Amino acid sequence: MTNKKTISVIGGDSRLIYAAEYLADSGHFVSVYGSEHGKIPTTVKKLSSLKEAMSNEIILLPLPVSKNGKSLNTPLSSKDIYLKDLTEEISEHNTVFLGMGQQSLLKQIEAKAKSVCDYFTIETLTYKNALLTAEGILGIILEKLPVSVFGLKIAVTGYGRIASFLSEMLFSLGASVTVFARNELQLTKARISGINACKLTEIGEKAGEFDCIVNTVPSIVIDEKTILNTKKDCILIESASAPYGIDFEACSKHERVLIKAFSLPGKTAPKTAGIIIGETISDCIKEVK
Repeated sequence: MTNKKTISVIGGDSRLIYAAEYLADSGHFVSVYGSEHGKIPTTVKKLSSLKEAMSNEIILLPLPVSKNGKSLNTPLSSKDIYLKDLTEEISEHNTVFLGMGQQSLLKQIEAKAKSVCDYFTIETLTYKNALLTAEGILGIILEKLPVSVFGLKIAVTGYGRIASFLSEMLFSLGASVTVFARNELQLTKARISGINACKLTEIGEKAGEFDCIVNTVPSIVIDEKTILNTKKDCILIESASAPYGIDFEACSKHERVLIKAFSLPGKTAPKTAGIIIGETISDCIKEVK
């Protein structure tokens, strides 16, 4: 390999450990910090300080980079790594990759680093990640519903990447799938695939027809009135990001089963998700001089 880089993988869950392993197997010199409770491969060096980690050229940070806006996302570490300390250590020597970073953090890093990239904005990664998320939701449906997917009546709100992958998977297994979307083009795409499609505004009146409702829209579309119209044994699955699309309090109030399907690739397919991150970073750093 002619373009070997020194890479520090700091924090993150098991996905970043798999990403570190992939990058090391690709010929880079890879170290990790802030994941001491994870299963670190022998091809990767363990570091004992943030300062040491920041001495490497490439810095790979978690997805999401932070869950509280104050410290790095470090579920595999006993110690907190504060964003303030991290940004203080960044220099023009560093090229920084992070996932789902807030604009304020990106600007802070950009002011000090050689360059910064939010890898969760890269099309190939988000496309592959959507497929893994859809697979994870399918797994939840198979596990939580006491009946066969074949003939199951399922509603999916939204028809972006995750929803389209999921709808097609369910349809191929014989489920009766209805997509509810705002966009006429999305509705047309669903119908061309053989999937039922209705305007999103119709979900409230039709909610009682379904055994399961999956939301992928990050704004309230399944409100209390809609929840009241669902069957008592209907399972609702929330997969959207904040502010979410299902009224959580209404589900609790009216005793409906609600499953919060968040961060699924990290839970259901961490190795594949990590390899995808590793492949993405590997492609990006080929351009780093």
